[in-house]
Amino acid sequence: MVNYREWLISCTLFASLVLSWRLEPTNPFPPPTLRAGDAALDAVFEGLEDRIQQAARSESSPWITDITSFSVAVTAASESLWTTSHTAPSLGNYSDGPPSLMTDHSYFRIASISKVFTVLALLLQEQAGNCNLRDPITRHVSELKDRIGTDTIDWDSITLETLASQLSGIPREYGQSDLTDPLTDQDYGFGSPSSIGLPPVNASDVPPCGLNHAGYRPCTRKEIIDGFTKRPPSFQPNYKATYSNIAFVLLGFALEDMTGLAYADVVQSTIFNPLGMKRATMTKPSDSEGIIPNKTNDWSADIGTYGPTGGIYTTTSDLALFARSILTNKLLNQATTNAWFHPRSYSSSWSFAYGLPWEIFRTGDILTDSDRIQTIVTKAGGLHGYSSQLLLIPEYDLGLVIFAAGDGHALAWLREEVLKSLVPKVEEISRSQVSDRLSGLYSSSDANVNSSLVLEFQGSSGLIVTSWISNGTDFLAHYAAMTNPKQRPGHVQLIPSNIERGTNGQVWRAEFIQDELPFEGVVNMNLVVDVDSFTYASHSLEDSGAILTKRSKAALRFAESSVLCVPKLVLETNGLRDIARRSSEDSKVAYNYATMRNVYLLSAETMSMLANCGRQD
Repeated sequence: MVNYREWLISCTLFASLVLSWRLEPTNPFPPPTLRAGDAALDAVFEGLEDRIQQAARSESSPWITDITSFSVAVTAASESLWTTSHTAPSLGNYSDGPPSLMTDHSYFRIASISKVFTVLALLLQEQAGNCNLRDPITRHVSELKDRIGTDTIDWDSITLETLASQLSGIPREYGQSDLTDPLTDQDYGFGSPSSIGLPPVNASDVPPCGLNHAGYRPCTRKEIIDGFTKRPPSFQPNYKATYSNIAFVLLGFALEDMTGLAYADVVQSTIFNPLGMKRATMTKPSDSEGIIPNKTNDWSADIGTYGPTGGIYTTTSDLALFARSILTNKLLNQATTNAWFHPRSYSSSWSFAYGLPWEIFRTGDILTDSDRIQTIVTKAGGLHGYSSQLLLIPEYDLGLVIFAAGDGHALAWLREEVLKSLVPKVEEISRSQVSDRLSGLYSSSDANVNSSLVLEFQGSSGLIVTSWISNGTDFLAHYAAMTNPKQRPGHVQLIPSNIERGTNGQVWRAEFIQDELPFEGVVNMNLVVDVDSFTYASHSLEDSGAILTKRSKAALRFAESSVLCVPKLVLETNGLRDIARRSSEDSKVAYNYATMRNVYLLSAETMSMLANCGRQD
């Protein structure tokens, strides 16, 4: 017989576990410095190399290994970190010379990753003042102005941005995947439309062109606009995201009209050439320079006006270079890049959102010791015989490129293997760099000024403020009370703001974080992150940022105009262990230095500011 009291206690304990969780702010560290040749990374890459090459030769792998070649590249923001490639034992037909082995310099069809280049070209035009992403498409593709009717798409309501973010509501294709096409029927495994119960159609309704067309030729601009604009919308604009290749065909037309150049010349002159992408092209390379799988493939397919949606050929090496350019704002300004990484709409999944034109995933399953959510900004592509994916993790300034020619199942396996092996190690490096460079006691060496800050590193949460003394007052206790009126257990944490101050510095923000978040109903406002809640004489109480600089010494600096003397830490980016340290016997602040890794002295300049801090003149 069930003991009711024990059952009630167990249910209560279970509910407390389920209905409360720990909030760990995203991006608790600045992106780490990752270098090729780092011993910790090399150990990961050696293990990956062994497992990947073993899987490529195994009959039990989840893809057909005999026909599948692949290439993988991992890059930091500053340089390439690692590449690996594998050539299938059986390759396709090469018309202009013998095949070469798959390397990071082999040409590959990247299919829909081309959409990222189309969006970047638009962002560059906007940055130059030649368009606004909120412009209606009719402003740049004039033929669409005359195609507005009661039963057709309202083109005036569709902007460049809604097209680029898959929110236009227009149908997916024209001249592709049409079941009147015998080649499409063959792809899906049936003999004819009538064999699956579809009725006869008028010949005038059959697209005269298309990517899978039996009498293959790519559609012209006029054919696409004449044919596609007869179709009704799938959804109202901005109502629901739905994938559309034609949306990017229209964006290609818009780029051509606003620049006066062919699309291929637009991406060549504004992206490929400035970035030095010498092996990126809209024209098919020679067969011997690429990888052609031994199966039905689109290596030689001329997709014509579909180029902006999937026409680029490139290599893992050049696409990794492209990833670095995004992470370092080579072509766009920082604010535009930040906005580019954000979702534009949600999907049916908690973990997936649509971007511009990114496919954005959020996961808490990579780090085993943390509930922190990580965001992976991706774009995948696929044509017959080719699967590809570009992945960016802005939190780490990390990029990943994966190409697979043959069986596309290899790509998913490679992606999971690399992410689960690499990301935890990069996280470990991030933690180590922050702990080594920033944790410690920062205190005045002037016995007349009792001001100090103690930063303690606590794993995935990063830098925790464990002591904050301002003019002899325990300011941390007051700050915690102000920012935590419900008096729930928590801590004050420093979070990088991605704001540069001065020539070489980055500012961090203080934030109160609850240790456990109780469930408070369907709408849980505990998840709302709020900073800069309090000011004093127009100065933020939370602007206690660590400013990372290239100076050769560290100092606890105070804002010249701040009455409270809220501290701003000035720390160099390397070599902090070699700067002057103060022993516990020499300390003027009551704190157990034995627990601290670093103890820093203050500069004479800082001492001058401290002497006048808070003085009423």
